[in-house]
Amino acid sequence: MKRSIVFFAVVSLLYATGSVLGQSQSEKDRAAFISNTRLLEKVPFNPNAAGAREWGFKWLVETDQVTVAICGGTMELIPEKKNKFKAELLMQHTFGMGVFKLENPDKKSDEKSAQMAGFESMLRAYEVMVNENEKARNSNLDSLLAKQKAGELKAVVDAAFDKGKCGSSNSK
Repeated sequence: MKRSIVFFAVVSLLYATGSVLGQSQSEKDRAAFISNTRLLEKVPFNPNAAGAREWGFKWLVETDQVTVAICGGTMELIPEKKNKFKAELLMQHTFGMGVFKLENPDKKSDEKSAQMAGFESMLRAYEVMVNENEKARNSNLDSLLAKQKAGELKAVVDAAFDKGKCGSSNSK
């Protein structure tokens, strides 16, 4: 029994190593983008966060693997006033949309769902920001968090999306 567990662990390790070594640079970059996005949700103030955001933005602009839509209607939900970390939150929103589309290729044209995924990613990062730095607090974002907890965020995002007349023609 013990030998089979050890054997399974060794085979699994070899398989994992082989699959990583066999990945193309494009696949590695895709995986790194997804991983960095998830990490930025959890540690948005990490000393390496700025570099990760810069790399992620560059990758997102240059890749042909995914296209995201920046929608004026939904961007209005990310406040400019009294929002010290607007740039970081906007990046997180954009990255969240990219990850959604990469992980759900059958929904790559579903801009409303991508916008929603972007807001969820952004709000996860925002919660951590506020817990680590009270200066990150913003009443508009607190309101979005409350709507999320009440199950009302999708309706708000959808309404902003529709108001902005957003569609797949507004890409990258």
